Amino acid sequence: MTTPDSRTWRLLAPKKPPRLPPKGERWGGMLRPATLITLGIVGAIIATVWIGVAVSRPTAPTTLEGVTAEVMTEVDTVTGLLGDPVEPADDATQVIPCPDGGAGQQYVVTRTESLPASVNPRDAIDVVTGAYEQREWKVSSSPFGSEGGREALLIGKNLVPIELTLVPDGTTLQATIHSESRCTAAP
Repeated sequence: MTTPDSRTWRLLAPKKPPRLPPKGERWGGMLRPATLITLGIVGAIIATVWIGVAVSRPTAPTTLEGVTAEVMTEVDTVTGLLGDPVEPADDATQVIPCPDGGAGQQYVVTRTESLPASVNPRDAIDVVTGAYEQREWKVSSSPFGSEGGREALLIGKNLVPIELTLVPDGTTLQATIHSESRCTAAP
């Protein structure tokens, strides 16, 4: 009895390696109609994806007006959570170049307001951080200064940081909200 050779147990028949046809003969293998149709379909899919990516807009704002609105919405939300101020809030705003040295810009706002002295800094920070934790933001808070102040850092999925500082000031509680937008797209 003879043992079968390992070459007889192949799943696929051995194929000859491809070779270029001699000069003057037509190309047979790769230029068949099925190959050309497949290449056309693949090309159409690539073109469709490329056009879709080029035309689609990101959900994050890329203009100065858009990033300004995004930051001011969050600053207004924090202000609303703190309660009614003793006097109107004061906003200091500026537009600065992006820190990465690119052609984009950033919107920076610092809002200061005075809250009634009856507001407890710890309770006010807990209200704000609790609201932002429900929105699944990264939240941290800690004591600030020696007068019983508190500070919090809120960072959302949109990567807009908000820094909140509450400091007792005799007759009032001084609240400072600082935020910087993401960089705008280069013009």
